[in-house]
Amino acid sequence: MSRHVRRLASDTVVYGLGSVANQALAILLLPLYTRFLSPADYGAYALVASAGSVLTLVAALGVNSGLTRIYYLYEDEAQRRSVAFTAFAFAVAMAGATGLSLVAAAAPLGRLLFDTPEGEGWVRLAVAVYAMSAVNGVCLGTLQVQHRPRVYVACTVLGLAVSMALSIWLVAHLGRGVHGVLEGQLGGMAVQLGLSTLAVVTTLRPRWDARALREMLVFSVPLLPTNVAAWGLALADRWFLKTYAGLADVGLYALGYRFGAALETLFIAPFTLAWFPYLYSILSQPDHREVVARILEYYALVAATLVLGLALFSGDVIRLIADPAFHSADRVVFWIGLGILFRGMVFITITGINVERKNHWSPLVYLPGVAFNVLLLRLLVPAWGTMGAAAATVLTYLALNAAFWRVSQRLYPIPYRPVRVLALLGVLLAFELARRFVPSEPWPLALALKTALLAAFPASLLALGWLDAGALERVRALLGLGRPAGGETPG
Repeated sequence: MSRHVRRLASDTVVYGLGSVANQALAILLLPLYTRFLSPADYGAYALVASAGSVLTLVAALGVNSGLTRIYYLYEDEAQRRSVAFTAFAFAVAMAGATGLSLVAAAAPLGRLLFDTPEGEGWVRLAVAVYAMSAVNGVCLGTLQVQHRPRVYVACTVLGLAVSMALSIWLVAHLGRGVHGVLEGQLGGMAVQLGLSTLAVVTTLRPRWDARALREMLVFSVPLLPTNVAAWGLALADRWFLKTYAGLADVGLYALGYRFGAALETLFIAPFTLAWFPYLYSILSQPDHREVVARILEYYALVAATLVLGLALFSGDVIRLIADPAFHSADRVVFWIGLGILFRGMVFITITGINVERKNHWSPLVYLPGVAFNVLLLRLLVPAWGTMGAAAATVLTYLALNAAFWRVSQRLYPIPYRPVRVLALLGVLLAFELARRFVPSEPWPLALALKTALLAAFPASLLALGWLDAGALERVRALLGLGRPAGGETPG
């Protein structure tokens, strides 16, 4: 297993460094948002961003995911270049047509989402940002399958840096509010798309491959209902909060969500960027099922540790950077982080569906999950506000994870050890309870106690026998911190 984990770790570390840089730049924007936007303005931005992001998912019919899966079925380099060109050309055509149609419908969409005339302008800007993002996704996907993580990271970081600089100028200097935030994102995405296109254009072979496109779409189109459902999950909580609590609560929830979802930026996103190409490339290895099973446990350990860390320290950061009107946003951070942990776990537990290319199962799981989420939100948000929305997020992603695991196991059994994962999560919940007894003042004492509590989490797993020396070494390898102990077979 060591060779497999070292390879996965190498790409994960590069993507991870880029993701951390992206997160750092994004965090630098939070004082801008929380000082120059009111909670209601920030809530409006969060709502339009969630609604606009559906374009990234569906504008190009998800051809990027098909490219990632189909690329490795072609062994000839010239054929692979044709496949990548076909995906890119298709994405440009589809995203352009979809974006223009939505821009034409911006007025009614703005009225649907907002009770202000500014909504139409917000929708137009969001459509432009996320239509370009759909094309950019194919360029970045090409860099992924070509194993060029450093170029991938350079494109994304430079694009975000431009977005940050423009946003600061437009919002802080010109006072353009939500318009300025979206205009800054538009400029940054234009730069990112330009860079990623330049990075891949010389590797493309300008030859249309209709058969490859059919293969990509056969894989990706069945995922569209799943992607739309995932978008619905991301939008539903904010919609219910807007309806039953108001845009100010949407803003508080969105800020807390941002910190809880830092788990995705810090670990899950870089891990999954490396994970799918890695998974498809090891399927011929005799021990690949055991590798997948153990990586699920290592994923859960790293993600749980980060969730605890975010819960411990995010409140301090929010109080440092944000206006006092935002300070209660930290109440939801742990629960959002736990929900994101479950959401990221799906990328591993869904292995059987992906390997067998039975993607028609995904909407059959996700669509009932959306209905379950809506039911939970309707029951919990009117009574509990932001905490009700956070609870609905955790329960929904837990249910989805269990459902995907069950279906996937029937298609392609993997020797997972779910009892170990549940035991780990039980320890995490116990530490979350202990966190609530840490005093907030004096600050040096609080910081010391929180640091000690975070360090005690892996130590307690060692004491309970959940971790052993070999497992620790493999986790360190997954994070790129060292070589795993043992041979090729996972323990």
